[in-house]
Amino acid sequence: MRGVPAVLTLWCWVLGGCFTYRPLGEPRPEPAMYLAVTLTDAGSEELSRYIGPDVGVVRGRFQSAGERGLTLAVAQVELHRGDVLAWRGETVIVPRAFVSSVEQRHVSGGRTALLVGASALALVVTYHALGSGSDATMGSGGSGRPR
Repeated sequence: MRGVPAVLTLWCWVLGGCFTYRPLGEPRPEPAMYLAVTLTDAGSEELSRYIGPDVGVVRGRFQSAGERGLTLAVAQVELHRGDVLAWRGETVIVPRAFVSSVEQRHVSGGRTALLVGASALALVVTYHALGSGSDATMGSGGSGRPR
């Protein structure tokens, strides 16, 4: 049972790999759509007091678009060096002048199929390695009936 947390952590990490980001095809995103907003260098610098230093990408659920910019419920930010920091849905407004690009999250069919196949293989290997549980033997000299 000690390996369960490690397996769950790996599962969550792999599950995150089942998504890809593609440029937003529509001129306007819809509410609750999951977006990745890449900031300009000036945007990264100007927004640093609100979202932290060196942020290159803001990811989260789109809430609205107004005169002030795009409003997101932020799930995570990615720093320029590649580190990803989790957020808890705090609302951030990104002015349009600070937006370099907007991408929408999509399920990746290939990655999902790979995950399902790898999970099935891991289940089969684990089953064979640990046995089915019916391989237990009785103690010596006993018929298996209570006395």
